[in-house]
Amino acid sequence: MTPTSQDAGRVQCDSSDWEEATNEHPASSKHRLEGTENPSSSRVESLPAELRVLLLSSMPDLPTLRSLVRASPVLHAQYRHDRNSILRACLGRELDGFLIDAYATAMSRARELGPRTDKTITDYLNIYQTWLVSSTSFPNIKSIDPGRIRWMVAYHISVARPLARLYSNWALANLKRAVLSSTGQQGAAAPDDHDIQLSRSEEIRVFRALYRYETYHHLFGQNQGQRQGGFRHHEIHDLFFCLFDPWEAEAVGCFHVFVRHKYEDIFNRVKADLHPRNARFRLENGVYNPDGSHDLEIEHDDYMDGTVARGLKMTARLLAIDDHEKLVSKMQRCLTHSRELDAPMRQALGSVAQNDRREMSTNFPNARDKAEQRRDPIHFVGDAVPPDGPPFAWVVLWGGKYSNIYGEYVPQSVRLWGYVMWDERRWIDMGADENLVARQWETSPDLVEEIETDYNWRPVGC
Repeated sequence: MTPTSQDAGRVQCDSSDWEEATNEHPASSKHRLEGTENPSSSRVESLPAELRVLLLSSMPDLPTLRSLVRASPVLHAQYRHDRNSILRACLGRELDGFLIDAYATAMSRARELGPRTDKTITDYLNIYQTWLVSSTSFPNIKSIDPGRIRWMVAYHISVARPLARLYSNWALANLKRAVLSSTGQQGAAAPDDHDIQLSRSEEIRVFRALYRYETYHHLFGQNQGQRQGGFRHHEIHDLFFCLFDPWEAEAVGCFHVFVRHKYEDIFNRVKADLHPRNARFRLENGVYNPDGSHDLEIEHDDYMDGTVARGLKMTARLLAIDDHEKLVSKMQRCLTHSRELDAPMRQALGSVAQNDRREMSTNFPNARDKAEQRRDPIHFVGDAVPPDGPPFAWVVLWGGKYSNIYGEYVPQSVRLWGYVMWDERRWIDMGADENLVARQWETSPDLVEEIETDYNWRPVGC
């Protein structure tokens, strides 16, 4: 599944919109599953029911299925009759390679998890770990409750696909600018259509990161569910990020960089309008009423951490808004102050959290820590589908040695590129050689020194 052009610019659907788009058809009352008194002139609509079901179940992606269902009253009726089997077939194909992570997101919602206690979260992550380690422990898609299937379909088509498209455009534009700058060229533009056609291995990496990011905020973020207790930065790092290989944890961090950059843009657009001294908060007597105002300068970090922690459905809605006043009004309602119950993701991915985890966790050293301590070699073995090994740029960044650090330890430049998402072929086609990645350490001598101080080894090229 490559995100289509209809995903690219706007994120307009709520999770309920899939059902709204497929439950009713403007001409559905004129047609029945068995046909009408005036048979359709369409060869597709005239197919036997069994073949119509097979056709709908074979759609290449969910947007195509939705468009076809909406285009034909007969196919719409067939879809309604066989909805569960059709959705399972299409969803299983679309989520192949990251179904476990999409299901984990669905099951970590407040309505599924219940009150979020420390034990509830820990127990859930233990289950998630068993799914990641052994696919045989994971429920077969045919056994997933139909209501959960529909939620997963709605979320994927209205939130995950459009945001994956936006992320890929943004990160590849950053990478393209870096490549052109490294070769002395100027005026890098956004990638063309060829650039944004992702390979299946790239799609899987992006979607895994996106769904894991959302699961994180279902568990540790600021949603409508109750939260009792709280985890510190190194505890979250141990519980959540240590579930994944280091390059996979880094992919979640790269997606987090993207989300924060998008919110920085939104904050900059609305901060003057929402400032307590803006004219909209001034009463007739000249006194300012602060109700509804937000100081996004003084309290920037608290508002950023709290708002980001509300998750991607809200992010998707906000990024779809073009009208300035509508955006101001929406942000006025959506801005959220950090509650400091659980550490925000930026802290859980920080160098302090990673260092503290090694000092305080009873699980240290785990197998990945030991591989790093031994300085085991690590090799790029290709971009398989699904991609289970380290990506090309990760191996290059660490000079072919195993590293179990990421996030704040990594030069910000490569994280802006989404470097752990892309296939080796993309780097070659864009004209980026291995030195482009390795050279980023030259611009981050403080990180080199910090790594050597904390772990007694130095990254490549230093």
